[in-house]
Amino acid sequence: MPTRALALPYNISMIAHLRGTVLAKHPNQAIVETHGVGYDVAISVPTFSEMPAAGAEVALHIHTHVREDALSLYGFLRLAEKQLFENCSR
Repeated sequence: MPTRALALPYNISMIAHLRGTVLAKHPNQAIVETHGVGYDVAISVPTFSEMPAAGAEVALHIHTHVREDALSLYGFLRLAEKQLFENCSR
């Protein structure tokens, strides 16, 4: 019997939120460790400016972008910034 894909009325994201310890941060990238896994997250300049220093805890709203050859995470401190990013990338 063939299987059918489940059609949902909204976009499901693999990773939507990430809370952990900042291992490193740069103007366009942060490494956030959660339960022993370091996530490489692309960040905006406003998020970089407001993000705490290495060693502090951070919570990021995440947009997961899946392509055939890559899985990318984009992180934002403010939900409104994430929503703007998603609206502009459509």
